[in-house]
Amino acid sequence: MPKAGKYEYPFFDLNSTTDKLKKIHEALRENEMERGAVADILGMSISGGGFAYLVSSMEKYGLVKTGSGKVTLTDIGKLALYGNDAEKKQALNAAALNVELFKELYSQYGKNVTGEQIKAFLRQKAFVDIVKAQKLAPSVDKIYKNVANYITSADTPLESQKSESEGKGRREEMPITIGQSLEIKYRGVHIQIPPDDIEAIEFAEKALAFMKQQVKEKQKAES
Repeated sequence: MPKAGKYEYPFFDLNSTTDKLKKIHEALRENEMERGAVADILGMSISGGGFAYLVSSMEKYGLVKTGSGKVTLTDIGKLALYGNDAEKKQALNAAALNVELFKELYSQYGKNVTGEQIKAFLRQKAFVDIVKAQKLAPSVDKIYKNVANYITSADTPLESQKSESEGKGRREEMPITIGQSLEIKYRGVHIQIPPDDIEAIEFAEKALAFMKQQVKEKQKAES
C-alpha cells in the first residue's frame, strides 16, 4: 500500500474500487469470497502487485475484510453497493473517512485543496522529505479529489434507522456511528457530539438534564 510519511492510503480511488467490488460480488454472489476466485473474476494474478493493491484499497476503505485467504464484504461495503441513495452516500462518506490521510486533508482544507497545500501538508503533518513531497503530491492530489467528492462532513456517521407504527408515528432511533461522532435524531431533535470531547459530552448531559427538568415542571403545572 502506498505511504505518504506516517500515512498509508489506497492505491485506487473509491470509484474504481467500488466498481470492481460490485463486479466481483455480482459474479460470485457470496459475502465471503475466496481470494483466488476474486482474482479470477477480474482476470488478475492472485500473486500480482496490482491485485494486492486493489484488495488492500478495498480493505483500507473498510469495504472488505481479509484473512485466511478470503475477502469478506463488510456492512459498509454492502451499503455502498446495494443501499438506497442515502445509504450509499453515507457508506461512501464513511469509507472515505476511514482513510486517515483523507480525513485529515478534509479537516484542514475541505474538498478544494491545491497542490501546494498538499505539499505543505505532506511536509508538515506527514513528515515527508521536501523532495519526496514534491513527487508524491500529484498522486495524492488526484486520488484525494476523487474521494473528497464523497465526504459530506468530517463528523457524519453512518446511520441505521427503524420505523415504529403502533400509533406512535415514525420514530428515528439512535444511529450506529462509524468512528467519527455520536449523532442522535428523534422527532425533529438533532444532537451531534464530537468524539473524545469530555467537555462536549458533559455539556450535552447538563443540557439534557435541564430540558428534562423543564418538561417535568411544565407537566406538573398543567396537571
